[in-house]
Amino acid sequence: MPAPKRPKANAKRPVGPEFGGQLGFGGSPSRGRGRERFLRGHLRTIVLEIVKTKPRHGYDVIKAIAEEFHGFYSPSAGSVYPILRELEEQGFVASSSEGGKTVYTITKDGAREIKTNEDKFADMRDRLRDRFRELGRYREIMREMADMTHFVFGRLRENGKSDTATIKELRVAMANFKSEVEEIMARAGGRR
Repeated sequence: MPAPKRPKANAKRPVGPEFGGQLGFGGSPSRGRGRERFLRGHLRTIVLEIVKTKPRHGYDVIKAIAEEFHGFYSPSAGSVYPILRELEEQGFVASSSEGGKTVYTITKDGAREIKTNEDKFADMRDRLRDRFRELGRYREIMREMADMTHFVFGRLRENGKSDTATIKELRVAMANFKSEVEEIMARAGGRR
């Protein structure tokens, strides 16, 4: 009996906070990449400003950023920790060990860096707020989509292996749903 096929490393998989990923602006991994690039360019500044509010350990910085962006963006540890180390090397933050965790505190040089670049920071904040303002309106519908995804995967798991006809019907239902969404959005575009 041949070994079961393993999914390819780059195979599409469900995306969203409930699956360990993040939804992009358009709700798909590829569309989220633009957001990731946009924010990555500002992440160093965002981290410095977060640490300015109070001393924090790395995971706390990640949580604070996620809260700042209302759950629509949460940087990875692989992005935040190197930035914290870089900021420390530049003398903008200092670290200490508390309860087995490395805690970062802003230094005078870090506060001066924020003050010196106040206009740039304000511009960045305004651009990010503008970019994320509209997403707040879509939070509920995104949550409902995630619930629907869980429901479908749960039913597929309960039923075990689905036959070809069932899979085909599900694909038709998804295509119909997509068409309906496109029609609604086209009508909404005309109402602007």
